[in-house]
Parts: sequence; structure tokens; C-alpha cells
Amino acid sequence: MDLYIEVSIDQARMQRGQIISRWFMDGLESVLSDLANSAEWYAVLNREEYSNAESFEGGREKQIAFLEGLHCSPYYAQLAFHSRDEQLGWLSTSSAFFDGAYASNVAALPGDDSDLADPAYCASLVEFLSGALSGANPAFGRVEVGDFSDQTNLDVVLRRKRRDSVPQSRRILRGYAWVTICPEELLQRLGGCDALASSGAFFRVLSIEGGGAILQSCETLAGYSDGVMGRVFEALAPVLPPGMPKSHVAFPDVRFTQADASRWTG
Repeated sequence: MDLYIEVSIDQARMQRGQIISRWFMDGLESVLSDLANSAEWYAVLNREEYSNAESFEGGREKQIAFLEGLHCSPYYAQLAFHSRDEQLGWLSTSSAFFDGAYASNVAALPGDDSDLADPAYCASLVEFLSGALSGANPAFGRVEVGDFSDQTNLDVVLRRKRRDSVPQSRRILRGYAWVTICPEELLQRLGGCDALASSGAFFRVLSIEGGGAILQSCETLAGYSDGVMGRVFEALAPVLPPGMPKSHVAFPDVRFTQADASRWTG
């Protein structure tokens, strides 16, 4: 996929189910609406870790049945669009790590160079996040170009294990990207939305109802230059993990600023 959106949430299971359901519903109505109206789809749902996978495809009634199953905060769920053997985009959620204490919500989207340079298209991604995460106070989130893994840029270049970085999400920001989602706890340490908006590092700072903020670095994904990324890094450095980053041969496309965040925290 061309775009990777990931948000981690750690609310109690009932509230998490509501957030997961809204993630899929809003995704189908906004960032994946073109595929939803034109492409074939299929879905899988595991309600519990050891439950049998349920499969869905075909008519609208099947899709509704799948969406209703999301309210229970399933162990794993994915709804994907395809053309023959090619996956075109998908929405997913997984609680496979940390005994179900966290859910990772993902949207993988198609997007060509014209999309990445289109202010309206890029704004639609941010609006999707703003609506889907209302009331959530997410633990972390990001929007990246490319088909990345569940490791953030700083997980990779600081050699941080996901089993360490995820539980620390509300104490240490896991990474940064074109769009970074910051939890309320770290947002307050950075001075709040007004301080970040006036820092000059962000094109747009959106407060999330429920806590936290969506930090959009620049107007378009195509405009996310090294200079823009450096300004984001400096603005967020007080809550980033310390250490001098090193590129990783297994992740050659991961982007990062070559600096130790501890320089900004003393």
C-alpha cells in the first residue's frame, strides 16, 4: 500500500469497541469510500484469541454483520478491498499484543504522487482521524508514506522493541511522521495545543475530543521534507526517547532526523 495510518488505543474494552467500530465506519465513508463503492471486499473477524475466524463477503447485509461484530472489541478484524489477487486497501484492528491491553487500528490506502501533493486529499486524511478518534485520547498514532511495519521510525533506528515502546506510550512518544498523534499526557508536557501551534513546526494542530492532539507537519505528504521533519523532531524532542539513531539495513526507507532527543531535554 502507498499510505499507512496506525493508531494505538488502550481504553477499557467496551470503550475500545466503540472506537474500533467508528474507525471502520468512518474509514469506509471517507478515505476508502471510492473502493467501497467499486471494488470487491472480504472481511475476517476473530472475536477472541482462540475463537474461530469468521469470514464475510458479498452483499451489504454481510458487511453490516461484520461491522456489528466490532462493538465487542475483537481480538482481530480486517476488511479489505481487492481486484482479483491484488489487495487495494484495508482497515484492520488487532489486540494480539500485551494480553489485549492495546488495540492497533490500521488503515492502508492507495495513493499516487498526485494524491500526495493534493492539499484536499491530505486534509481528508486528517479529517478522517479527527472524526474516527473523537473521544479516544489515543496512546499514539502516525501517517506515513509506504507500506511500513508496526514498528515506528524510532522503534527501528533506536532498536526499541515494540514490547517496550508500546507500554511506555503515555510517558515517551514512540516516534514522529507527517502526521503524529500525541496522547494528552505528553501533550501537556509540551505545553498544550497552543504552544505547539505557535512553535512553527506544524501546519495544523487539532485537539482530539477526549484528549491528545493530531499534529500535521505540513500541508501535503509530498511536502514532508527533511527540513520539515527536523522541525517536528525538535518540537517533540522533550518527550521522545533518548539515543543517537542509526539506520537499519532491514528498513532502508525509514525516515528520521540524525540527532539525539536528549539534547533538548538536558
